[in-house]
Formats: sequence, C-alpha cells, structure tokens
Amino acid sequence: MDIITHTLSGVAAGTAVANFSRNGISDKTKIVLFAGFGAFIPDLDALSLWSGFDSTIGSILNLVNSGKNIYFAKLWYSHHAFMHSLPAGVFLAVLLSLLTAVLSRFGSNNNGISGKSFKEFLIRQKFIFLAFMCGYIMHLLGDLPTPSCVWGGVNMFWPLKTYVGGTGDIWWWNNYDIFIIALVVSIINCSVILTGICKTKSYKCLTLFVFTLGFFICLYQIKNRDANFNYIGHTPDYHIYEEKSKKIQKDILGEYLYNIMDKLDKKIPLYF
Repeated sequence: MDIITHTLSGVAAGTAVANFSRNGISDKTKIVLFAGFGAFIPDLDALSLWSGFDSTIGSILNLVNSGKNIYFAKLWYSHHAFMHSLPAGVFLAVLLSLLTAVLSRFGSNNNGISGKSFKEFLIRQKFIFLAFMCGYIMHLLGDLPTPSCVWGGVNMFWPLKTYVGGTGDIWWWNNYDIFIIALVVSIINCSVILTGICKTKSYKCLTLFVFTLGFFICLYQIKNRDANFNYIGHTPDYHIYEEKSKKIQKDILGEYLYNIMDKLDKKIPLYF
C-alpha cells in the first residue's frame, strides 16, 4: 500500500485514541500526529532504494549487497522485514518515550531524570505512545493484503522467519477507495474532537465507533475486489495489474470521483 494511505490510516487511528485523552486540543493534536508518524515510519526500510544509498550508507557500513538487492532480499533489514514487525513497533515506541522524556527534562532546565519522574511522564503521555503503536500496526495491516512479491508478506513476528500476508487482495497502489474511507473517518473524528461534544461520558467512544466502522468497511472493500493481484517474485504483468486496479477503482467510485482521484494521483510525485 502507498505511504500516503498508510499515513492517513494511522491518522484515522489516532483520532480514535485522542478522544480518550482528558487533555486539551494541543495534546490531542500531538496524539493524532504521532499516530500518523507511527504509520509512516515502517517504510523507512525503503531507504535502500535511494539512488545515493550505495555511495553513502552502503559505503559507510561496508555493505556487500547493493541497496536494490537489499530491498528485494529477505535480510533482517530488507523491506517488509524487521521494520515491518510488531517487535520493531514496540522498540521504536519505547525509544520514542525515552527520547521525549529526556528532551522534556532538558526543556524544563532540570538535570537528569529520576525513575519516578520518568514513570509519571509516561503516564501523562501514554496516549501518544499508544497512538504511535496503533499507527504502526495500521501500516502492517495495510501491507498484509498486498501481493506476495519476493517477500511472501511481512515479517510480522520477527525474529521468526515466517512472513504473513501477501494475499494479493489489493494492488500496491491505486486504492483510492481505502484512502477516501480513511480521509472521511479522520475528518469526522477531528470534527467531533474540535467541537468538544465528546466531553460527556456518553460520547467518549464515538470516535472509536467511527474508526471501527471505517476499518470494517475497508476490510469489506479489500476482500471484495473482483481480481487476484497476487504474484511471487517479479512479474512482467506489472502494468496489466495496475490497469486492472484502476478499472476496479473506476467501477467502485464512479467516473466523476475516480477522475478527481486520478488527477490528484498524477499531481503527487509519489506512488499513490
């Protein structure tokens, strides 16, 4: 799945988490942003495809394999490997909590941080780290229905060698319907949070309900595409699959909405 839809799915999850925080709009905004960041960060392992990777990082680390070979391999640092695992999400969430705790102490001009103050900090910021982890998990879930390709799914439970997913229910890109659902969920939930109607107990789970509803609508959309996009290794039919994916989107969205999304896609300098 493309990085834009991944990130937006994390934002959608973050809006559900943010509503449970008793803090103000500023903290709720941080929660949503951290969720989006959590959904974005797993694809940093695609850095090996950067044209300057071999001459910089590859050279410094004296890597035997080229960046392109690393990307399509099944090394622990390849694409869909460690960074696409639950342990990586937990590790990065813990690392993030340590960094923010240290930085917050520097910002308050206090030297050092005690175990007690660190614990209090984590309790105050628990929704931020929860949102980050939720965003991270949304990214992993979003990659499960993509084609097997050379990896055979994602290494969800690293360091186990098992890769899960790779079902080929959806194509890598052109999943405009999923993007629109995530966008609508995010807009509705942000509106709910900003209007403050969830201050009362009876509305506390409203954003969670909206997110859950959107999640299951996405799941229905994914499992009911009239095509099988799966392939193993590399495929010479890449463009055929892509055109098939676009046709499905046109059938789902209708010509008018599809044309809007297609124009937006062509303006964005990323696979979308």
